Amino acid sequence: MLDYRKYTANDFALDTDFRKWILHPSPELSAFWEKWLAENPDQTEKIQLAKNIVLAIRNAQDEISEEEIAEAVAKIVDAAEERKILKVDFWRTPLFRRLSIAASLLLVAAFAWLINAKFTKHDSPIYQEAVAQISEKNGIIETENNSDHTQLITLSDGSTVILQPKSKLSYPEKFTGEKRQVVLSGEAFFEVAKNANQPFFVFANELVAKVLGTSFTIKAFESDKNVQVFVKSGKVSVFTQKDAKSESYKERKDLQGILILPNQQVTFIRPKWQFAKPEILSVPQIVALPSIQRENFVFKRIPVNEVFATLEKSYGIEIIYDKNLMASCQLTAELGDEPLFEKINLICKVIEATYTEKDGQIFIEGKGCN
Repeated sequence: MLDYRKYTANDFALDTDFRKWILHPSPELSAFWEKWLAENPDQTEKIQLAKNIVLAIRNAQDEISEEEIAEAVAKIVDAAEERKILKVDFWRTPLFRRLSIAASLLLVAAFAWLINAKFTKHDSPIYQEAVAQISEKNGIIETENNSDHTQLITLSDGSTVILQPKSKLSYPEKFTGEKRQVVLSGEAFFEVAKNANQPFFVFANELVAKVLGTSFTIKAFESDKNVQVFVKSGKVSVFTQKDAKSESYKERKDLQGILILPNQQVTFIRPKWQFAKPEILSVPQIVALPSIQRENFVFKRIPVNEVFATLEKSYGIEIIYDKNLMASCQLTAELGDEPLFEKINLICKVIEATYTEKDGQIFIEGKGCN
C-alpha cells in the first residue's frame, strides 16, 4: 500500500490513479480519494496544488505545440545535465521504472516551464539588469503592448517608437546626462532624433545598439534564439554587453563595434554568442518588416491630404483629420529624415493646426486654409 502522506504535490501529479481521478473520475476512484482526504484533512492544500498542476497541463496542451514541448524538454534536459536536478536510484529501481519516472518528471517540468512562460509575467534578469543601468532621477516608464496592434511611443527627445504586440519598452521620463538609454524586450521600430552629443542606446537581451540619429528595427524576444537589427537610414553600431570593449563603445561619442548601414540587417546568434555577417535587404523584405519605407518627403505645392496619406503609408500610423476642411491646404517643404512628430509639427505650423496623439493615432485639428 502506497503511503500517500509522504507524497509531494508533484508526486501526486505524477501518480496515474490521481491523474485519472482528476481528469476521468470513476465512482471507485472518487470514493477512494474522498475517503483519503477525509482521513487526512491536513493534506488538502497539497492535493489542491496537485490538482492545479494536472489541470494546467491538460489546459495548456491545446495551446502548446509539439515543437514548443520539444524545445522545453531540451532545455530541462540541459539543466538536468548541468545541475544534476534529476536523481534516480539506478541500483534499486528497474530500468523501465527509471525511464518512466525520468520521462514523467521531464514532461511535468517542461509543461511547468511553458505554462510559466506563457501565463505569467516577469522580467528576465537580463532585462532587470539593463533597466537598473538606465535608471535616472526622473524615473523610468515601462510600456507593455498587450494589444493586437502596434503602439506609438514618443520619447522626451522627440524620438518615436512603434512597439509591436507582446513587446515591452522601458525608458526614462526625461533623458538627462550624456546618454539616451532604453530597454527593449520584443520588437520595435525606432526613429531617433539626431543628437551627436547624446548617443541613443537600446539594450535588447544581450545586445546593445548605439545610434546618433537614425531609423531602425530591433527584434529581440526573450524566447528567441536570435536578436535581429534592421537599419532603414543612418548607421547603427551593435555590440554585446560582455564585449571586452563595450564600456569604451558606450563612452565614445562616435560609433564603434559592428556598423550596420542602410538597407542592411545583422543577426546576433544568442546560443553561439556571435554575430552573423551583415546582409543586404531587398525592398520587399523591408516592406514586410514593421519599419518605414525610405522617403525623401519633398513636397512642392502638394495638397496636405496627399501629404498625410504619404505619411500614413510610410509610418503605418493613422492620421485623423477633417478632409473637407483641409482640402484647400497645400504644403511646400523638404521634411527629410526627421522623426515623425517633427514632420507633423512642421506641417501643423504651416497650415496653422495642432496635433495630439491618442491610442496610437494622430489627430489633426485646424481651421482649414483659405
